[in-house]
Amino acid sequence: MKKIFITDYVGLSTRLEALAIAFLISERFGHQICLDWQELDALQISGTRRGSRGLMGRINSINTHLGPEHLLAKMYLPSAQRVKLRSDLVEVIKATLGPYAHRPLVGVHIRRGDFPLVSGDVFDVNATEWPAVPEWWYEHVMGQIQRHWPTVAFFVSCSGSLNDFPLLQAKFDLFDLPAASPYANMYQGHVAARHPAADLFALACCQTLIGSPCSTFSHYAANMLGHATQLLLPPAHPIHQGQASFSRAQLYGRGAGLWYAACRTGQGTQSVSEASTLQISNGAHLDWL
Repeated sequence: MKKIFITDYVGLSTRLEALAIAFLISERFGHQICLDWQELDALQISGTRRGSRGLMGRINSINTHLGPEHLLAKMYLPSAQRVKLRSDLVEVIKATLGPYAHRPLVGVHIRRGDFPLVSGDVFDVNATEWPAVPEWWYEHVMGQIQRHWPTVAFFVSCSGSLNDFPLLQAKFDLFDLPAASPYANMYQGHVAARHPAADLFALACCQTLIGSPCSTFSHYAANMLGHATQLLLPPAHPIHQGQASFSRAQLYGRGAGLWYAACRTGQGTQSVSEASTLQISNGAHLDWL
């Protein structure tokens, strides 16, 4: 039987995005989909099996999660719905987010690691391919939301540890998921204190997400898993500290190519002039888990 292998050549969310093109090929040509991921101890993906391509399988191989949007559009959500999180981690998410059912709740994803911080006082999404966003931008957006919803709580998923962001901890009611990462050998740039699969699913439960532009972790949580999410991100033009602004994107069921375009060119985004125009809901969507 012909096979498609998806290895751990990139981070978890990008590999999950690659499932869409894998299932498209499988549907058309009958390939078996084989996954070689350490996170499969926490995930079950129907229609796939574990399998390694071996050394010879690396010859002339191609790694990608991108493809023809007109063919992949119908594959994204059905592929994502095949992905299920281990039951004990689902219970951790429910126990952690459930108590916030009667308070405004917003998810925050802060990507660092191999996303470099180019400047401390200016953020330009196009300054480098994978840009880290300064902490002051998150502070600005969270502060705007808190001004209109004073009892808001923020669920944070981040590279490294929540303790790496003392400024945000001092100003806002933050919490993270009490599920430690078991992966000691994660490659450089993707190291986090919390379980990546559980964090991804927890972010997907948030109805509003302050994201990291160009990160497929923000994208997959907001646009592929669970229900549609209001995703807040920096504008596509340079912004200075003290004159921060943000935009809103709603790309549910759309692929990473359109997500990158939204981040880098502003395609399909809307500028948010007042946080009061946002729809900030109480609690999280937990029913889909």
